[in-house]
Amino acid sequence: MMPMRNHTLTNLLLICIGALFSSSAYSDTLYSACYGCHGPAGVSEGKHMPSIAGLNFRYFYTTMQAFRKDRRNSTIMGRIAKGYRSSQLQRMALFFGSQPWTGRQGDVDLASAQRGKELHSEYCEKCHKQNGHFQDKETPPLAGQARGYLLYQMTDYRVAATAMPQPPLMQERLEKLSDEDLVALSEFYASELTKEGAPGATK
Repeated sequence: MMPMRNHTLTNLLLICIGALFSSSAYSDTLYSACYGCHGPAGVSEGKHMPSIAGLNFRYFYTTMQAFRKDRRNSTIMGRIAKGYRSSQLQRMALFFGSQPWTGRQGDVDLASAQRGKELHSEYCEKCHKQNGHFQDKETPPLAGQARGYLLYQMTDYRVAATAMPQPPLMQERLEKLSDEDLVALSEFYASELTKEGAPGATK
């Protein structure tokens, strides 16, 4: 009987190990499915595709559920989000939320970015603190986010009839900004100038 018992225990152990590796491989596939659009490890390399690595996990989850339930306007994310269960979205949110927010800075029109810095101080800093580095469950980081994506989002948010209504204060302030102002803001958030307000920055 002893050899049979050892054989049974060995089989159980192998099954558990196989399940562990299978779960790990599944998780990798779950997360890496996002990399094709949002960049390696969720850090975008494109001007019009947002980075998702480092987003607050509650913000990430709420946003994905909004896509899934057609409460947030999208071109393709609504269809993609519907393919996931809530438990999968939670795992994705925890994974990307556990990454540091780095974003990407790039070459910008410095004069426009400087103008954007002034506009940020006047219109945006109250909520998007630390030159846009601050984030919480309701406020995404702006500094380092893809500039084309930010420009399109701000342009949409400025329209009161948008499918993504914003807090009254944001709506009010965006309505005061011209197209050129929004370009300047997007240039600022993509610039090194934001680092002057980053946590731990030195003067």
